[in-house]
Amino acid sequence: MQKQVRVEEGILEGYFGYDPRITVFKGVPYAAAPVGELRWRSPQPMKHWDGVRPALKYGPISMQWTPGADPNDFWSRELHPSGPEYDMSEDCLYVNIFTPAKSEDERLPVLFYIHGGGYQGGYPYEVEFDWEHVARRGIVVVAVTYRLGVFGFMAHPELSAESPDAPKGNYGIEDQIAALSWTKRNIKAFGGDPDKITIAGQSAGAGSVQCILTSPKSEGLVAGAIIQSAVSADFADMGPSFLRAGSLERAERAGVDFFEKAGIKSLSEARAIPADELFRKSCEAHTFFAPVVDGILLMRDAFDAYVHDEHHRVPVLTGYNRGETRAFMRRDGLPRTLTQFDEFAARYGEHADEFRALCGVKSDSDVEALFASDAFTGMIAGAYLFGTVQAREGRTTYLYEFDPDIPDDKSPNVGSFHGAELWFAYDSLARSWRPFRGQHYDLARKVASYWANFVKTGDPNGTDNFGDALPEWRPFTESDTFMLEIGNEIGERTPGIDKVTKFRIVHTLGTL
Repeated sequence: MQKQVRVEEGILEGYFGYDPRITVFKGVPYAAAPVGELRWRSPQPMKHWDGVRPALKYGPISMQWTPGADPNDFWSRELHPSGPEYDMSEDCLYVNIFTPAKSEDERLPVLFYIHGGGYQGGYPYEVEFDWEHVARRGIVVVAVTYRLGVFGFMAHPELSAESPDAPKGNYGIEDQIAALSWTKRNIKAFGGDPDKITIAGQSAGAGSVQCILTSPKSEGLVAGAIIQSAVSADFADMGPSFLRAGSLERAERAGVDFFEKAGIKSLSEARAIPADELFRKSCEAHTFFAPVVDGILLMRDAFDAYVHDEHHRVPVLTGYNRGETRAFMRRDGLPRTLTQFDEFAARYGEHADEFRALCGVKSDSDVEALFASDAFTGMIAGAYLFGTVQAREGRTTYLYEFDPDIPDDKSPNVGSFHGAELWFAYDSLARSWRPFRGQHYDLARKVASYWANFVKTGDPNGTDNFGDALPEWRPFTESDTFMLEIGNEIGERTPGIDKVTKFRIVHTLGTL
């Protein structure tokens, strides 16, 4: 016997999951298919359907390179062992819902998850997400698919002229907000609480979460946010980071350049090109498409919005993986010699000598060590900068560093690579090929419990799903710069903010 619920568009029929205590609804449309004349337009409402619509199969993944196609690729084995088997289509605006509720009166907290993939790839049912397992913790899970790459983030002057009052170049973020709004309106039917929706995402999903947090179009939709690898934070001495959203003008130039490289003469011609051919052309043009500050959906880059206190006032849980920080570390403009260090110090103006004295470098090797330290590692120092901004605005923030031993069949410890925390935060170790052992399962129980507690209350503290008390996770403040260290054991990261990082933070926030 299947379970039926009524949403705005009609009746949906889900099914009992692998765990019969969880009801699953797959491939639920939250907007009309963005094809034909709806390509590069804001998501439009889904039409009503007659009868009962089965929700038994995942919707197609968004247009992208076939995930898992290369068996020798690291990510194929890690995240996409079944990737080539999934349907792929431009018709991709669907959510998947996992609920433990037995009736719509339960009003359970909701986790709304946005997958990563550099805005070019990924999907919400990758192997590292065990949403049924998460739902067993008393949470309704909604996992969304959205437009990617050229379909989701292309800007062009013709598009701007066609719809001057509509968002531009941010169709993928619009999709996410449309899905979030649909969830707000319909989640009660699945036993969820529309006033307790926490958005979460990793990598480009984290970037998407920050777009939603800072967009005026999502006001009132979000109760909390989880930002995994990494939060946007730009230091004044280094300028914009790779996480910063670009300007509409630059994005439009990229769109014009793409049309020229692809031999496309007009917008109408571009809309008539089959999706797989258009995707191929975008890859051949080597054009990168990502969110833009369009002045409508996104008024500012995320960090600019943070420092101007122009983002939704909700609790935030955020952090990074120690093993990924080097891969994403900025190397451009970093000094390697004493002469270059002296030139860099001049960026601090009247405080340059204070910076020189604070660093105390005496050789080129000292300079190399300084700029390879945590103080100049963007994800690490950036987390402390974000926490400081939040604290000064009276906002609640929980910071973490994730760095346990990750087993590998070729080496004893592969390191806490980009995405490694997903297996623990969403308690899915049993789905991995890695030889995880008891200690890893114990750690995953605690990490997943922190995440679940945060979804439920906006505070990760409390007990795990066995009822055992979790180690205390204090919110970050300027007087208590607490960061939770999630290693083989859980505790406080020591040392906290070092003196150089503190100097950079104070300089950036303009209070020296």
